[in-house]
Amino acid sequence: MDWYLPGYKAGGPIQSVSNIVGNLKDEFDFCIITSDSDLHAEKPYESIRADEWNLRPDGSRVYYISSAKRSYSNLRKLLLQEQADVFYLNSLFSIFFTIYPLTIRKRNLPARRFVLATRGMLGQGALEIKPFKKKIFLLAARLFNLYNGIKWHASSELEAKEIKKVFGSKATIHTALNLTAPREINFIPRKKTSGDLRIIFISRIAYKKNLEGTLKILSTLPSSCAVTFDIYGPIEEPEYWIKCEEIISTLPSHIKVKYCGAIPNEKVVETLSSYHLSILLTFNENFGHSIVESMVAGCIVLLSDQTPWKNLSEQKAGWDIALTDEQEIKDVLIKVCLMDQIIFDEWSKSALAFAGKIIHNEEAVKQNRLLFS
Repeated sequence: MDWYLPGYKAGGPIQSVSNIVGNLKDEFDFCIITSDSDLHAEKPYESIRADEWNLRPDGSRVYYISSAKRSYSNLRKLLLQEQADVFYLNSLFSIFFTIYPLTIRKRNLPARRFVLATRGMLGQGALEIKPFKKKIFLLAARLFNLYNGIKWHASSELEAKEIKKVFGSKATIHTALNLTAPREINFIPRKKTSGDLRIIFISRIAYKKNLEGTLKILSTLPSSCAVTFDIYGPIEEPEYWIKCEEIISTLPSHIKVKYCGAIPNEKVVETLSSYHLSILLTFNENFGHSIVESMVAGCIVLLSDQTPWKNLSEQKAGWDIALTDEQEIKDVLIKVCLMDQIIFDEWSKSALAFAGKIIHNEEAVKQNRLLFS
């Protein structure tokens, strides 16, 4: 995969894989090949040895390839040396970490099993970003049978349908919900007064995550709503962030916005625990680890309907609303703003209970186990 621990700026895929390792490390021997630096980082990680195997605390072995050694021949040598039973790929479009391994598979490892997780890249909202380039790539991949004979990892039934839509009904698909880190969770109280609302956005800053749309809706809130809106996450698309900054500069005085940068995974729940609402009006999300972490921290969530999490309001954990219904999104924001301590605590505890069902999901562990066994 392109990025792995101790990296965190690439977001969900790092957590998805580390959670697989954390849940199944006693049953499988995981060896991970990745880059030696975080997303958009100028320097390699300080805590690793590049171009050799590193033993992590969870028992997995990780090979951090430096940019100087990132070649087809070096990767081929690594894969042939390891002779793994299963090769698990974590991107549809990565040249070095997906296309190269699939090419090596055809020439040198035809009998080995390959599993590919699309990580939401085939969702309608994702395919509409740079659509021409992606259509040409997928057409060429099908023409050269690049993905023939692999098993697809879909994290939801919706993602399974997305894979079939692009690669046909005969595609071999295994549906396994993304795993979360196993742990105990507890209710974290925070002060809530009517008319005051602390909102957090925690995700990569990119067009797909629709921060721009979120800011535009916030700008329409009445002056009776005193809103603090903090933005966390790496700036993946600088030009997109400039557009967001332009909107921020025009917001009314009762909407306070601050960019707080990216935070490592181990500090996410602690950071979330001081906010009332976590918002992600994304164009497409195949899982959304920040969504689950928000509910673990007792944050109510406000999502678009383009995530796997549905009917949240019925369980008082949050809302999932169509992006076209901006008035309903605005109404929900006002509703949460006007909540007093008693009502907020009720919803906060419900969000925590919802998260508990996700974390303690033995069926999801079983589904992931079957990816490899």
